[in-house]
Amino acid sequence: MGRKLQTIYEYFSDYTEKQIDDMICGLSIDEKLIIGSRFGNDLHNPSPQKNWSKENSEKYYGTIVPKMKRLLSKGSENTDSIDLPKLVEQDNRLVQQKPEIEGVDYSTQLLQLLKVEKNNREICENLNISSSQLYDELLKLKNRGIRHSRKYYSDGSIKYGNISTMRDLKNYMDAKQDRTIITDTNENSMKFLLISDLHFGNKLERIDLIDRAYNYCIKNGINIILCGGDLIDGTFTRGTQKISDLYEQIEYFIKNYPQDKSILTFSVAGDHDISAFNTASLDIIEMCNNFRHDIVIGGYNNTAINLKNDKIHLYHRIEAGEMRLTTAPIILHGHSHKYLTEMKKNSLHITIPTLSNINQPMPTALELDVYFFKGYIANSVIKHLYFGEQDVVLGESIFDLLSGRTVSYDEIRNVETYRQGFEQNTDSEKVLRKTNTPLS
Repeated sequence: MGRKLQTIYEYFSDYTEKQIDDMICGLSIDEKLIIGSRFGNDLHNPSPQKNWSKENSEKYYGTIVPKMKRLLSKGSENTDSIDLPKLVEQDNRLVQQKPEIEGVDYSTQLLQLLKVEKNNREICENLNISSSQLYDELLKLKNRGIRHSRKYYSDGSIKYGNISTMRDLKNYMDAKQDRTIITDTNENSMKFLLISDLHFGNKLERIDLIDRAYNYCIKNGINIILCGGDLIDGTFTRGTQKISDLYEQIEYFIKNYPQDKSILTFSVAGDHDISAFNTASLDIIEMCNNFRHDIVIGGYNNTAINLKNDKIHLYHRIEAGEMRLTTAPIILHGHSHKYLTEMKKNSLHITIPTLSNINQPMPTALELDVYFFKGYIANSVIKHLYFGEQDVVLGESIFDLLSGRTVSYDEIRNVETYRQGFEQNTDSEKVLRKTNTPLS
């Protein structure tokens, strides 16, 4: 299969070997030792090292690699080399443009905007930067020891909170696998797109269909995607990998998974994702946490999304793992690559089909519409979607998710009145009350 580990010169292929060597000479002794633990003594013929640990991996990919990129970029300012392309958002798609002028320090303005609780879209508009640039700036603050919590909203926006008290810090450090989506006080329904088993790095991946799925969300006012895991192909595969290096797989996913300022993806990590962690200490959760805030991976094997007084549970089978106990009325399953629904003990189990060609000649996705009654998920509608030459609804089913459940109609949680001009009729007669009979 050839050498799996890419050389540092191949990784920074836009620069000359001399530029890379000069950059490495400017690093600290500790940083050079970590590079040695990654590649060995011969940078032209790298090999996995026994002392390559999770701690070294986090330092290398979280701190040293971004630093090397900055040093190389600054070192090439006065050369005749062509500017590196940078990804920015335009017309809901990623396009290339030349990088911003080097040396611009956004930290003071960014901290002021964070203090007055501007969301990510407002910050980008105020600073005239892309979402990717915002994530880079927040990572710089994080590397300086300035941390921020995140709140996710049903319109696809993110608010960053200052961590300035012991209580804030404790809540930040105690963060568990589950995530919360804040809904508007008047919001009594939500739409989700469900996808799973993307397997970035496999020759049978279908990035074209993932792009189509994003376009479907944009056209249909869907701000939240829920993913059943296996974002990358990892260390084992069905078929053939076009990218075998694990870091390159994750980087490829981060760069090529679509991006839109009004769409968030919440995911569980699957068995292929955790294989990168077990083999090379590469944590896709932490890498997305640094570089793609719009991709929110709660945990490996299990995670849950809190919605008002209820939740949706995401599960992906991994070796030696199991689905944790949950009272969620909707449980989403990845891994099987096929679409199934089943009611078990007042919970609707949905197996999400793959959006790749692995074990599936016709990849599909699902639209999930949920309707709330006094803070609880009362009904759901599932649409089975095929993204061919046109978007096709293959089938539609309705499920009653409130009958038979014991709930307490107390104060509705996880809500804010934040969407200007947003109003929905909360009359209970407007909430669907039908059975799980497929529609014709």
